Amino acid sequence: MTDYLAELDEEQREAVLNSSERSIVIAGPGSGKTRVITYKLLHLLRTGVRPSEILLVTFTRAAANEMIERARLLTGVDLEGITAGTFHHVCNLILRRYAVRVGLSPNFSILDEEDSKSLIKHVRTLVLEREGDIKHFPTHNVLQKIFSYCANTLTSLHEAILKLNPRYAEFEPVIEKIYTEYTVEKRNQNCVDYDDLLIFAVQILQQDHYARVREASKYKWILVDEFQDTNILQLQLIELLSSVHGNIVVVADDSQSIYSFRGARYENVRDFMNVQNTKLFKIQTNYRSSEAIVTLINRIIPKNSVPKILRAVRPGGAKPLVVETNDKEQEARYVAREILKLIEQDFEPGEIAVLYRSHSHSLDLQIELSKSQIDFRILSGIRFTETAHVKDILAFLKIFHNPRDKISWSRVARLFPGIGAKTAANLAEYASQFSESKTVVQIVQEFFEKKNQHKEMLDLIQKISEKESVSEKIAVILEDFYSQYLQDTYPDFHDRQMDVERLIQIAERYKSLERFLSDLSLNEATEDNNNSKNKLTLTTVHQAKGLEWDVVFILSVNPGDFPSYYALADGNLDEEERIFYVAVTRPRKLLYILRQRITSVPYMYWTSGVDFVKKIPPSLVKHIDLSF
Repeated sequence: MTDYLAELDEEQREAVLNSSERSIVIAGPGSGKTRVITYKLLHLLRTGVRPSEILLVTFTRAAANEMIERARLLTGVDLEGITAGTFHHVCNLILRRYAVRVGLSPNFSILDEEDSKSLIKHVRTLVLEREGDIKHFPTHNVLQKIFSYCANTLTSLHEAILKLNPRYAEFEPVIEKIYTEYTVEKRNQNCVDYDDLLIFAVQILQQDHYARVREASKYKWILVDEFQDTNILQLQLIELLSSVHGNIVVVADDSQSIYSFRGARYENVRDFMNVQNTKLFKIQTNYRSSEAIVTLINRIIPKNSVPKILRAVRPGGAKPLVVETNDKEQEARYVAREILKLIEQDFEPGEIAVLYRSHSHSLDLQIELSKSQIDFRILSGIRFTETAHVKDILAFLKIFHNPRDKISWSRVARLFPGIGAKTAANLAEYASQFSESKTVVQIVQEFFEKKNQHKEMLDLIQKISEKESVSEKIAVILEDFYSQYLQDTYPDFHDRQMDVERLIQIAERYKSLERFLSDLSLNEATEDNNNSKNKLTLTTVHQAKGLEWDVVFILSVNPGDFPSYYALADGNLDEEERIFYVAVTRPRKLLYILRQRITSVPYMYWTSGVDFVKKIPPSLVKHIDLSF
């Protein structure tokens, strides 16, 4: 027993040995919170607790498997009987036993996210056929996001619509019909979606005393990892399952709770702590970052967090750099050059990461890296020019640059209501035949000569043709058509619109449409292998959570960019502080914080007074001003 306890520091050992009954372990970044929960599991097994008496809940199946394998190797105990996995896995086990209590058969099917969207799409089509054509009605993707938010936050449909997109409030009666019929259709097919697993499991345990006592009696110990990312249903679930024996240990860092958009509540940490007789443990030794970085981290801990003071194990280290540039173009050039210098200094490309609040902030850098022949991988999605919304905009531009481009014609046409695949293909074929003798406007006019219902496409093509500059063409597409299309089509339309707005800003640097398209195509054509570990990493902060690198660059830390102007407008600064905290806690050795003097952010947000960089004591960082 002393062998494995010797591998823990004093705070970790205290948490492992003395956490009992109701306990919460507040773990700072890089402090070994996964180690604590793994060794707590190991300690329970070493002290005679049977695997079948333990419930281990994690946010990924892989995390549970790693902990179990580690404990198995150190104890030699067969852990076959342990219940371990995600919340959805645990709820599925419960629901299989008591399915009839909620009107299901035990052999119910589980709809994954794509299955769920497909069924919503089917129901949406049926409802709209009865209701008549409704212009700008949300797509099945948007509806799925609304329905899921309802489930994970226990809010009404009305509240969810107002939260996610108030513009759809006028459609609430129709959305409610779709929601109702989707629910009925699932029941008729003996199916549940992921959200139903949580809802039904909690419902059974709340309403059925026998089921609650039976299930809760099984688990003498409940261990929960990443507790700060739980939603209200998940909190209720673990409270119910610990209602008999009362031994529940959760590990959390509320400063890193950044998933409120999918229902996570950092307030769960406070709610759990505030229950009488809850034991509190803190692990505050940071094994990841240099002393200089940890000193900075201690000064930016989010206001509403459980107080903690991190202690660094790595002494000294270079002060974090705050680099001010004129604009994002200069920022991209600086970062690319600095990365080349770091590689020359023997830093591995795979140990360098560039983080950003929004994917759109990386576009200039993607272009600059491609020009500099620096290989990179993107964890936050696909390359900017491969995203559907950017490809849509470029397709409009391509038909003006090369009217024989059938693929672009077809893509553009299918964006408009009433134009299907066959009509789009016919238009593309027609355009390729007459492109030498007719303008783009003439092609559309003549092809749709007898089809007045496609006047929206003709009017937009006409307006685009009247604009001279590339940026003005894109602005017309966005303002007159595509902004509405994004809202109706995508749950994350805010982020996609920001991408297009960034594209406009980049286009302002180009006088030639050909040059603009060529530069973006060069970026798109650069070979990319996201499976390669020895490439520079580009990612949003959300995707970077739980990861670490030797060197981290954080882009565009300007009011309105980071924190985002949507958060500033909504007054949701708590989460922005936590997102910035996560970003700053990722590097081991070097940290670069980038900002610009000139941005496209509205003046009211730039002068809002919410500036993360200005909150950093000047003595803790080295400033470099490249903006003159």
